[in-house]
Amino acid sequence: MNGKKSYVFTIAITALITCLITNVAKDFISVTEEGKSMQKISVVKKMLSEYSLFEVDETKVADYASMAMAAAVDDPYTAYFSKEDFSSYRDNLVSSYVGVGATIGADMQNDMLVIVSPMEDSPAEKAGIKSGDILKAIDGKTYFANQLSEAATYLKNGEEGTTVTITLEREGKGEFEVAVTREEIIKRSVKSEMLEDGIGYLRITGFESKTDNNSQDTYDAFIEHISALKTAGMEKLVIDLRDNPGGDLNVVCKIADEFLPKGIITYTEDKNGKRSTIYSDDKAVDIPIVILVNGGSASASEVLTGALKDYEKATVIGTKTYGKGIVQTVYPFSDGSGMSITTAKYYTPGGTCIHKIGIEPDITVELDTDKAISELEVNEDTQLLKAIEVLSK
Repeated sequence: MNGKKSYVFTIAITALITCLITNVAKDFISVTEEGKSMQKISVVKKMLSEYSLFEVDETKVADYASMAMAAAVDDPYTAYFSKEDFSSYRDNLVSSYVGVGATIGADMQNDMLVIVSPMEDSPAEKAGIKSGDILKAIDGKTYFANQLSEAATYLKNGEEGTTVTITLEREGKGEFEVAVTREEIIKRSVKSEMLEDGIGYLRITGFESKTDNNSQDTYDAFIEHISALKTAGMEKLVIDLRDNPGGDLNVVCKIADEFLPKGIITYTEDKNGKRSTIYSDDKAVDIPIVILVNGGSASASEVLTGALKDYEKATVIGTKTYGKGIVQTVYPFSDGSGMSITTAKYYTPGGTCIHKIGIEPDITVELDTDKAISELEVNEDTQLLKAIEVLSK
């Protein structure tokens, strides 16, 4: 008899719970069917407020909801940042910050993060990290393509001298770990020297804008180096954009303007088809030019490469570029949080969008070495040697 009572009681409880779940489910079904996502959020918030044993942190509610909405776009470059994370994110846009010095990209098709390029003389480069390495995990936590901003923020979100363990995968080597110590990353984006036969060599590692009184934007540095090369007798020029992950669109367009005749440098187009075009003037440095690129040449590097290639102002040597042909706009909020949103695609002067495609070089030359670009001597840099050969003809 007691067993029967217990059985009946259990059925009653189960029926009650089922009834509660069913009623709640009906609320959600009606909200979903009407397509009112904000109403659904309100329902969830109300239920938590009324039924949750624990208090709801309103700031976290706003942050997590905003993060989720940005993630729903399914674009690794569109992201919402809390106040703390946005501060770290903006650090990467200025002339110096604490981090490992590697630019990360997202391969959405294969759901993985990849190293676009390690910065020259950075902890990442010194640890042997290379362009094209697959980033599997950081400090034991696995990251996927939609966690691009989270991974980048984590790498910078630590004090100078702290160490992170990065798990990578490389073709021909398999999976391996490297320990990288965070340092202050100071972006010195231009360097130059004279080579043989009147050939000037100009290496640009990023296109940085002036952010404070102690920084120099890449265009200003470029003008100084070009002037010095001309004084030294430059008649031909190698522009080295290998492992250059990009930067400020306005800065790279000012540099491109120095080499192009009057016409289109690049244009952007938003989702409504609205076009914004950047033009060059009729003043141009008219000398033979070779541009060196590889898989770490991305974004603004591809703007410069694509423009000079379309106008036939330069011969492109190396390997295919990364293929990032989209523009991000950063929107700060009054509470210190903010967003990065992909707002447009950009096109070369000839009307080509290289996003997810990249730019094929005119002359393909592989670089068969484990050394970083900055460590190569001229006589072991096969791509630079080919550039010298082309310009010496």
